[in-house]
Amino acid sequence: MHWTDVDGLRMPVLLAGHPGLELCNTWAGWGHPPGPHREWLRGYDHLATWAGHASLLDVPTVRRLRAAARREPAEAERALAAARSFRASLRTLVLDPGDAGAFRAVAAQARRAAAAALLTAGVDGVASWTLSPDNPLDLPLLTCARSAADLLCTPARAHVRACPGADCGWLFLDPRGRRRWCTMAVCGNRAKVRAYADRH
Repeated sequence: MHWTDVDGLRMPVLLAGHPGLELCNTWAGWGHPPGPHREWLRGYDHLATWAGHASLLDVPTVRRLRAAARREPAEAERALAAARSFRASLRTLVLDPGDAGAFRAVAAQARRAAAAALLTAGVDGVASWTLSPDNPLDLPLLTCARSAADLLCTPARAHVRACPGADCGWLFLDPRGRRRWCTMAVCGNRAKVRAYADRH
């Protein structure tokens, strides 16, 4: 597994090509029950830091969220559970676009994000969208939901690939369809990964 240290926490290297897919990839070992060595969103600190790592939130916001989570641990746990539930629905939807239940779950969070979005003017004249939800601890989830909805509304949606490794399932944006086997250490098909790497 390829890791990087972000603000004192181990985070996976970002390789999927989109924040929504990166969120899906924070649960490794798809063929097995989740465990402490597989679940990367182990606490709210990890969720908030991951959102900064994926460029969904800036560093000051991440630090404010981590401090707020320490003050409100029950609310932080609720936000973490909601993010994990969204992740499961999003992964199901990108692999099976016809799953109506997964679509409803993803759309509900995307609507929440849209309702909380404010268009603000930048000092350079370039406007940007910012989120100002009633509950700030939901910011990592809402920023990811907004980004994931954008992916689902573009032709890039057709380029989502999953590594077919029995113990992997890593998701990538791959317009050419070449990444048939991922190169991550989570992949359960090491021999095929090596063979694929040798050919490319």
